[in-house]
Amino acid sequence: MSSTRWWHKAALVLVLASSGTAHAQVRSLDHLEHRRWVAADGGPSQVGAIAQTRDGYLWLGTNESLFRFDGFRFVRYEAPGLNTLNIVASLLAVDDELWVGLRFGGVRVIGPHGMREHLPGPNLPEGAVYSLARERAGAIWLAADDGLARYDGTHWELVSTKWHFPGKKARAVYVDGGGTLWAANENRLLYLPTGERRFIDSGLAVDWVSQITQAPDGAIWLTERYSGKIHRVVLLDGHFASSSLATSTPAIGLLFDRSGGLWISTTGNGVQYVAKPTSIGALHTRTSFTARDGLSSDFIWKMLEDGEGNLWVGSNGGLDRFRPRALMPAGFPPGSLNFALVAGNDGSLWAGPSNRPAMRLTDGGMDVLDMPAPVSCAMRDLDGTIWMGGPSGIWRSRGARLEHFADLPPAALAESSVRAMARDAAGDLWVSFNRLGLFRLHDGVWIATPPPSPSANQRMPVTASADAKGRLWFGYRDNLLVTREGDGDKRGGERRWGEADGMDIGHVTAITHHGQRTWVGGQRGIGYIDGERYHALRLPDNGLFSNIYAIIVVPLKDGSGDDLWVHSRSGIFQLTAAELARAYADAAYRIRYRSYDLMGGLANDPYQVLPLPTAVRSRDGRLWFSTSNGVAWIDPERAHPDLAGPRVLIESVHVDGVRAAGGAHATLAAGAQRIVIDYTALSLSAPERLNFRYRLDGYDVGWQDAGRQREAVYTGLGAGKYRFRVLAHNQDGLPSTQEAVFEFSIPPALYRQPLFLLLAGALTFAALWMLYRMNMRRAAERLRERIEERHSERERIARDLHDTLLQGVHGLILRFQAIVYTIPADSPARRSLEEALDRADEVLIEGRDRVRDLRTGAVDLSELHEALAALGAELEQKGGARFALTVRGSPAPLRPLVRDEVYQVGHEAIVNAFRHARALHVKVDIEYGARQFQMTVSDDGLGIARVYLTPMGRADHWGLRGMHERVGRIGAQLAIDSDPARGSEVRLSMKAQLAYRRGTRSLFAWLRTKTIKEGTNDI
Repeated sequence: MSSTRWWHKAALVLVLASSGTAHAQVRSLDHLEHRRWVAADGGPSQVGAIAQTRDGYLWLGTNESLFRFDGFRFVRYEAPGLNTLNIVASLLAVDDELWVGLRFGGVRVIGPHGMREHLPGPNLPEGAVYSLARERAGAIWLAADDGLARYDGTHWELVSTKWHFPGKKARAVYVDGGGTLWAANENRLLYLPTGERRFIDSGLAVDWVSQITQAPDGAIWLTERYSGKIHRVVLLDGHFASSSLATSTPAIGLLFDRSGGLWISTTGNGVQYVAKPTSIGALHTRTSFTARDGLSSDFIWKMLEDGEGNLWVGSNGGLDRFRPRALMPAGFPPGSLNFALVAGNDGSLWAGPSNRPAMRLTDGGMDVLDMPAPVSCAMRDLDGTIWMGGPSGIWRSRGARLEHFADLPPAALAESSVRAMARDAAGDLWVSFNRLGLFRLHDGVWIATPPPSPSANQRMPVTASADAKGRLWFGYRDNLLVTREGDGDKRGGERRWGEADGMDIGHVTAITHHGQRTWVGGQRGIGYIDGERYHALRLPDNGLFSNIYAIIVVPLKDGSGDDLWVHSRSGIFQLTAAELARAYADAAYRIRYRSYDLMGGLANDPYQVLPLPTAVRSRDGRLWFSTSNGVAWIDPERAHPDLAGPRVLIESVHVDGVRAAGGAHATLAAGAQRIVIDYTALSLSAPERLNFRYRLDGYDVGWQDAGRQREAVYTGLGAGKYRFRVLAHNQDGLPSTQEAVFEFSIPPALYRQPLFLLLAGALTFAALWMLYRMNMRRAAERLRERIEERHSERERIARDLHDTLLQGVHGLILRFQAIVYTIPADSPARRSLEEALDRADEVLIEGRDRVRDLRTGAVDLSELHEALAALGAELEQKGGARFALTVRGSPAPLRPLVRDEVYQVGHEAIVNAFRHARALHVKVDIEYGARQFQMTVSDDGLGIARVYLTPMGRADHWGLRGMHERVGRIGAQLAIDSDPARGSEVRLSMKAQLAYRRGTRSLFAWLRTKTIKEGTNDI
């Protein structure tokens, strides 16, 4: 026998010999954090297959369909057309594609360009697809109920006796790290070396293999679905060895994690874990995690370790995740709530919950102390003494014990809580009592301290501290920080910090001293005081740094700076020394952070105050936090994986409730009212620690901090082009490597199109013009009827006056004339009567003129200037003044009523000038202007007395009064100017739209008016 073959056989003997010995130790799963998603959480009800594609998505095959999971929400895959996936039996991720094996046979391949179908046929076996595998050359292998098949990229080939694969069924297929293909039929395990086309029987008899996997040491492990047997197989240079173990509960799946631990999924006993098994015998030390421990179900189907090291478990009830804990449980009794924490100088941790007695934790175990519950405050003074306070009084440490030190002040209620404590350099204890105030305990006597303001909110401090110099610091509500120098009654000086110092943090709830800086935290962030100045840290505006309850400074071992650990209502955060150095140099720098355990925020007891601070640092460097899940610790020196920035994706866009077409650019429907953009970033480890920022170019003026929200909603966007950008920050504050971008445009709605607006405007204008013309026509008809009625009435009055009054007066004159002839010629009475009769003739002539004026129908007023010119010419012929008329602009037809009243005003002014002014010249100027119409009648006569230039005119005379009344009826203005030295001027003016027959003159008329050289037309 050759030495080589002897060594191989010896190795196999050693492997088999070791199979019966358990080398692994039982390991608890307390070091792992567990979370589950069930149907009530929006997750799938049953998960039978799991895979992760290269883009980071987790894909879940269920009895309902296929789901995609980003760590935060589940999205059902919608197959195109009428295709349905139904029950998904197996999944395989290949590059950018996902191969989906169906329970009812066939394969679907989902990729960036859609879905391809591979239907059962002559070369693709029918029945459930149990598993899929990919060989190094790229071919896909499929184990189905009706056989084994291979896909070379173009077609399927049924693997049968040509490949020396016996049997008609294939239960499992797997490709190991060396490229060897393993497959199981109904009863045998076979393998195919790399590059071969001939299967080799391993000689191992099996019954319905459900899972084949490989351990880090190269051994092949497989489990039988129903018998409960697990096999370990070693193939070394063609030599085969195996060992087996029957378990009480059937194991359906096996998985080795990156640390070498073996996970076993069972049907009825949850998941089981074995730390780094090197033999089959190590399975005796397995640890179980079942539904009693919080697992979604005890019936487990598939498991997967993702690229971030999380273990995913698919069960009958939903989905579970295991990952290494960031925070380790402290070991206090379960159910304890609202811990007041303080670290001792000896490395111990003292804790006082609200529902149990005080406790002391050391490496040797936990001791219950004498102080009863509740404990609402704990602190360590500069001497290292531990102090605790609560309704039972003030307690102090004596070695490893607590002893009662003082009762509460007599004014304190039985349920009064101790809010804060500090001890000054003189040894006096300063204690803040809830709703009572601040007291100093001196020589066993409580001394009340006046509050800093009359505000009820500032009656007592909510946090207190003493720095290395013994100076006391008290934090109040409403942005007030007070420092006290000196000891006892010799207070020395008091300094208040607030808004005037640039501090704006609301309630001051955290104070920490380190070196030359005092750190202060509150409702609205964090700042520090370095001597006499307050500096604010610019933290992300995402709500995570609201309500700060503890600040811990952790010096780096290399002395390069200090990290800052912050405990807020939202979780635990680390601000690194490098980030703080940038903030010190640039006050506007926005600090990046690393987050821990956002899901485990502060404890919340609605009946007790929150003990402050909520986090402390023990002597061994560990940080202890009081959370909603009890007390947990973290080692700040532990290695932290350097993760790249998260990849952010835009998942969908919905416009008015309808999903928009995919792609980086889209044209949305015109008039879109509500646009919803769903985005995400892939972080299966800590999706709750992702924070998003987005902006819409063309709408937003800056980046919007969305926090953990994964949806952006825009309403009422106008037409235009837009560009939506989103990025994410992970728990380390690192941003996405690149933004996710969605460009879209919204065309104007039809009613906003320029052509539509022009057409609609034209139609509206035409409709309004037609309506205007119709109204004007009706108004003109009504006006014409009124004018005709007026003319008829005036003619009737003139006729009656002529036929009655004037004829009667004329008859009386003739009769008196006959009587005069009977009186002697030299009689004085005859002379007086003749003078009276001459005056009567003048009155009669004037009355006839007035009657004639009433009969305006006898005057042609179609052209105003022509009618006035005819009047002036007639009066000029009778003797007296010279008459002239001037026309400016292009004559335009006046409205009938306007024309009538203007003529009457002009008539009155001209007649008065000829008869009473004794003028030598009478002039009329008519201007047809674009904006107003104007008529001016002027003379060089005696003028009008100023006392008569009022709208009422002269008593018992109606000329001036009538002119004012006429212009008032047509909306015109009348101005009369008179001077005995230069005569009189009567000016009538009115707006063009009121004067002319149309509301606006035609464009051609205005152009003609503008182009005609200004001049006069003398008539």
